[in-house]
Amino acid sequence: MRLGARIVDILIIVVGGGPIAFTVGMTMMGLTENNDAGGVAMAIVFFGSMALYEPIMTHAYGGTFGKRICGLRVARVSDGQNLSLGGAFGRWAVYQFIGLVPLGGLINALSCLWDKPLRQCIHDKAASSVVVKRRWGITANHL
Repeated sequence: MRLGARIVDILIIVVGGGPIAFTVGMTMMGLTENNDAGGVAMAIVFFGSMALYEPIMTHAYGGTFGKRICGLRVARVSDGQNLSLGGAFGRWAVYQFIGLVPLGGLINALSCLWDKPLRQCIHDKAASSVVVKRRWGITANHL
């Protein structure tokens, strides 16, 4: 389910952030007549959309659209509540940093397969978070 959620999130970022980044980059190229400025602007907008999307969604809603669609939620290990904005950003930053290390991203993604009992990836452990199945249904709090 986590892999499916990641694929959905990548599609959302590419479909949502890609055209915006392209438009900003093309505008910068037209304004500055410098292709490098346009490329840098595209990269900044695209990376910025990733840097905002996942931490803000995780903090506010307990997960990204991909996690919500796949029935998952990110929670604090200590009390099951949503992560703070700083905790969600830290979780995302560790995920990004580990991905820069050769084979780090693969080891991080697979680490939840052998971690017991909470099935945490390395970035989950760093943020004291856990990915759990979302509970569906109406409770007294929703009435």
